[in-house]
Amino acid sequence: MAILAIGDVHGHFEALLRLLDKAGYGDGDELWFVGDLVNRGPDSAGVLRFVHGLARKRVVLGNHDFSILVQAQRFPGNRLQASTLEVLQADDGEELIDGLRQFPLLHADARLQTVMSHAGLFPQWTLEQGQAASDAVSAQLRGGDYRDFLREIFGDWPNQWSLALQGMDYWRFAVNAFCRMRYLNADGSLNLEAKDKPKETKGLQPWFSVAQTCGWRQLFGHWASLGLRTEGNIVCLDGGYAWGGQLAAYDVENHRLAVTISAK
Repeated sequence: MAILAIGDVHGHFEALLRLLDKAGYGDGDELWFVGDLVNRGPDSAGVLRFVHGLARKRVVLGNHDFSILVQAQRFPGNRLQASTLEVLQADDGEELIDGLRQFPLLHADARLQTVMSHAGLFPQWTLEQGQAASDAVSAQLRGGDYRDFLREIFGDWPNQWSLALQGMDYWRFAVNAFCRMRYLNADGSLNLEAKDKPKETKGLQPWFSVAQTCGWRQLFGHWASLGLRTEGNIVCLDGGYAWGGQLAAYDVENHRLAVTISAK
């Protein structure tokens, strides 16, 4: 049995199938997804249908997964993207999107000493704090008032971590840290604007360059301009397939890149 972690799929179902075929994926294998299952590509519904149907999987939510959840609520003034509409028009579309509410923000495997989240684990958090934040958001997503939660979750503030954060401030910081983080400001707060490569961004710190309180291997996606980074304990699996780059599968147990396919 192999455990394969898959980079940002972004609705490219046919590409996902090609990647798994190249990797020799079989029924006994387990698939991990670093988030952003949907949007940008031509078949988000196909990706969701495939992932929901897997018996052996681990999935964490990305910012695009949150976006489609919010859009599907059809809140006043909230414009539907074409990819969201494509899913909603499927016979099982609402169920496919609603199923995303069951996925967490963080997956931690003690045996493999590996954590997976879409954008990374906020460096000031211990693993226990990160797990608590993921659990708190999941409780909101799975609760009866989830629409109220989704109505308010988008926003850039607060961007500074504090143990005093509560309620929506706490949940929003957690979602932004897990799903949108790339850089930190000099004071350790989240910078949610910069998206380019570290060498091109002055005065900011890539989150993974800050001393980590968690010593486990970290798998993440989200940062297409950073590209595939599979050496050491900081593993970025966003090869930018949606931008003409690569879709990647990472062998979690053997700590190596398994296979990639190119969009070109």
